Amino acid sequence: MKKTLALFLVLLMAVALTACGGSNDSGSPSAGSPEAGSKDGKVSIIITNGKGEIASQWQQAAKDFMAANPNIEVEAVSGAVGETVNLLDKLTASGKTVTLAMMAPDAIVNKYKDFGIDLSGEKWNADTVYGVKDANGKVAGFPFSIEGFGLVYNKSVVEKAVGGAFDPYSINTLDKLKALLDKIQASGVKYPVAYQTENWSVANHYSTQFLNQAEDPATIVEQLKAGTFDLASNPVWNGYYDTLDLLTSPQYNKYGERPLGKYYDDAHISVGKGESAILFNGNWAFDSLKAVSGESFGFIPVPVDNNPDNPLNNKIAAGPTNILVINKAATPAQQEAAKKFLNWIVYDQKGQDFLVNQAQVVSAFKNNPNKVTNPLGSAIADAIQSSKTLPFSSNYVKVEDWGSILAPDVQKYIAKKESRTDLAKAIETYYKNQK
Repeated sequence: MKKTLALFLVLLMAVALTACGGSNDSGSPSAGSPEAGSKDGKVSIIITNGKGEIASQWQQAAKDFMAANPNIEVEAVSGAVGETVNLLDKLTASGKTVTLAMMAPDAIVNKYKDFGIDLSGEKWNADTVYGVKDANGKVAGFPFSIEGFGLVYNKSVVEKAVGGAFDPYSINTLDKLKALLDKIQASGVKYPVAYQTENWSVANHYSTQFLNQAEDPATIVEQLKAGTFDLASNPVWNGYYDTLDLLTSPQYNKYGERPLGKYYDDAHISVGKGESAILFNGNWAFDSLKAVSGESFGFIPVPVDNNPDNPLNNKIAAGPTNILVINKAATPAQQEAAKKFLNWIVYDQKGQDFLVNQAQVVSAFKNNPNKVTNPLGSAIADAIQSSKTLPFSSNYVKVEDWGSILAPDVQKYIAKKESRTDLAKAIETYYKNQK
């Protein structure tokens, strides 16, 4: 009886150990179980899209992918345009495991630093330079969309002012920008600039550009955290605010007398109609502009000084703004299914068509033969092709912090209620308090 009982206990322990060995590190059920996302022999995955404006295209992409991969079932979830609730957090809180999540690039070194798996060995890395690395230096972010920002200009208005064809890259000094504004003004446009001052625009877009003076913008962030980077004495940091002073001045800016306000829509209408010529924004602004006057828009780099050979004066910021990350808490089978979806986007003809032609996203992958028809997106693609881009500087900061903590100081500076020295101190103090 004792031998029988002992044998039973040994067998019971062996079963328990086998069960433990079969689970993944996250404690998720093993692949193949119903809880793991396997149904009727299929692997089920959830993929999220934070770009609400391409929700229908995202759904169709999932259908086309499933048609090519009948053993994978995809639930494609999109957030609404302007939705502030984080889609990944919302689904996770409801008990669902998102296999493939769209997020901002800074998230994998900040909020979701422990979320993603290592994608460094994936084939698509050979076809892009935009794979986003985590805090350990491993590629964890698949670059879904490339976007860029600079001085958006109405081509018709500018060409009329200069008397013919206009090369935006010819405006490669601060003095040349001022001369252009004078010409636009002389052509009959009272206010050449319509400068909107939302927190995201003045802070984590415009005010992070100084980071691009380093080959790796992250090195300046580390120096700021260490308290060894002096903003007030830095020529590039000061140069961007010299340019901002020009762009927001009462002489050239439509809102110069009262520079702070809810001017986003009005600025787009003004530049779209040709009542003004220039605003600071990104390729996403085209949807607002095209509703007014069609497709005659491009980008001028933001000049930082009067040295025409300074690379900062001759390039526009561009880089991945939305990345796809595979959840390490998903099962191995789900992770493999998600990898197939990423490869489908890069290498399948329908995947390539979805990304560029349907979603109008600038592809990060050099093998994609398609080109967006959105003229601002096209300008970004051309700049990439011509090696006229700088890193997308917002990707190197905590976007939420810059928008909520530092933006008010930038706005006070624009309204001349805070000195440049005070602004430098506010940014430096913020970084010294970062862990």
